[in-house]
Amino acid sequence: MPTIFVAGAFVTVGAGAVSLAGAELALAQSFPVLAFLFALFLFAAGLEQAGALDHLARWLVGRARHPDELPALVFVGFGLASAFLVNDALVVIGAPALLTVARRLRAPPLPLLLALAFGVTVGSALTPLGNPQNLLVSLDSGLPSPIVTFLRYLLLPIGLDLAVGAWYVHRIFRGRLSSGGASLGSPPAPAVPLLPSGGWRERIVRHPSLVLFPGTMVVLLTVEVTAAAVHGPLVPSWEIALAGAVVLLLASPGRAGLVRTVDWEILLLFAGLFVVVAGAVAGGVIGAFTSLLPIPGPGHRIPGLLAIATTSLGGPQLVSNVPWVALQIPVLVHLGYGPSTPLAWVTLAAASTLAGNVTLLGAASNLIVAEIGRKDGVQLSLTTFVRYGLPLAGLTVGILLACLLVGL
Repeated sequence: MPTIFVAGAFVTVGAGAVSLAGAELALAQSFPVLAFLFALFLFAAGLEQAGALDHLARWLVGRARHPDELPALVFVGFGLASAFLVNDALVVIGAPALLTVARRLRAPPLPLLLALAFGVTVGSALTPLGNPQNLLVSLDSGLPSPIVTFLRYLLLPIGLDLAVGAWYVHRIFRGRLSSGGASLGSPPAPAVPLLPSGGWRERIVRHPSLVLFPGTMVVLLTVEVTAAAVHGPLVPSWEIALAGAVVLLLASPGRAGLVRTVDWEILLLFAGLFVVVAGAVAGGVIGAFTSLLPIPGPGHRIPGLLAIATTSLGGPQLVSNVPWVALQIPVLVHLGYGPSTPLAWVTLAAASTLAGNVTLLGAASNLIVAEIGRKDGVQLSLTTFVRYGLPLAGLTVGILLACLLVGL
């Protein structure tokens, strides 16, 4: 996908859909998104280098007293973590750890991989930090306090979605992980403490991300909540995240390894995507696209919300959720949506994210899980994913719409 969009950006400029200066302007305007993503990827790389994400995965599976409890624990645990860490980074660490657990249980790994993919999709909808499409919406929609806005509208529905999703995966996978017999009745993994004892000073010196990441998140939330409460000036969230990432680079002994571990392919995808979208806007494609979509303007709140949710369920199955949201943002702006219509933007972000549970193609994190499984000899097919994911997507989107409509 990064190759497609980078090539598309060159074709867009070469064909004259947008000038070279226009492409440079599009990249300059998208700098906050790219900087924020870079910061989140750098923090994730630092936590991975410190072994924190692997330790979190081992602590999580150690909470289970019986193998049948694992799918629900994985769903909720990784779902909550994905609200504050980019979901792509979480599945890169979580999938191999869960494959190891499945081998220990001599059980099929698919229930754990599916619970992981489903959980990070649902949980990442909660905040702008959970996935790239939420970040796009939070920065390009003009929302004055995006983290506070997301939490205000989504805390209840996503909380309910996590609870219902945990019940769902427990129900459909019950008995699948204890079928190996050898581990029946015993814990699936040794319990480890959440915070290891001793040696913290040395750990923090070697891996400052252990304190800089949570510290940056606390500053982000504090600044936004304070600004929203007193209606004061707001420091852009991307500036706070980037400042924390710069401090992490300066303080880390292994900074070169951190930079190499950053997901540069995703950043290239976004850079190419922004140029392609700029060409689509300049060439009138967005205007024509608007006339084809059944989305009314901001004066029709309930029909607009339902139309945004419906189109956001289908679109990501064609082009994945990040490109779909990037194309939808100028469409909604063209229709008159802006900072004064937060419900529309939250609906776009959450519905397009939850659409990732419909098919494998709906979210990049799904493809990462499938690829890691394939390299380990586990085949996660499109049919299998849709069989289990489509009912879950229906449940979670239904809860989302019910809560948002009641909130009107």
